[in-house]
Amino acid sequence: MRSVKSVKSVKSVLASFFLLNFIMLPTSALAHTDHSHDGPGIVMNDPWVRSAPPNAPALGAFVTIGNNTDQDIKLVFANASGYREAQLHRTVKADGMMKMVEQKFMPIPAQGGLQLKPGSWHIMLMGPYTVPKEGEIVPIKLHFDNGEHQTVDFKVRKGKKMNHMKHSMH
Repeated sequence: MRSVKSVKSVKSVLASFFLLNFIMLPTSALAHTDHSHDGPGIVMNDPWVRSAPPNAPALGAFVTIGNNTDQDIKLVFANASGYREAQLHRTVKADGMMKMVEQKFMPIPAQGGLQLKPGSWHIMLMGPYTVPKEGEIVPIKLHFDNGEHQTVDFKVRKGKKMNHMKHSMH
């Protein structure tokens, strides 16, 4: 009889242990997540920042963002330590001139992507406290309208020369 009670007691303890772990696992997993996503949903390719002289008031950041989900998403905000602010921009032609205009968001179509590149969509890193040197890494946190965010390492490198553009600030 003792062995049956012992087996039932051990089973009860094990069942309690597994139940407790089942309940606690999602809670502990949530405590460690920040909703960042490096999986197949939102992917980054070739993140880089254009190198600039030490007195540059702003730098451009570029990346190709892939959206492997079935929902359109928007990049709604970016931030980077070491800069006064990061702004979402797009170069547009207005009144016969090309100019950079701040945007409220950047659209990334479902099962598609958006290329941030010079002369088009880009992130402006405004007011660097110290301008990074070529080869250094600039971490930028990207926030999406679906609640996800990613911190992406952008490598500083030379870019092609561009024509000077009027910079329209809002």
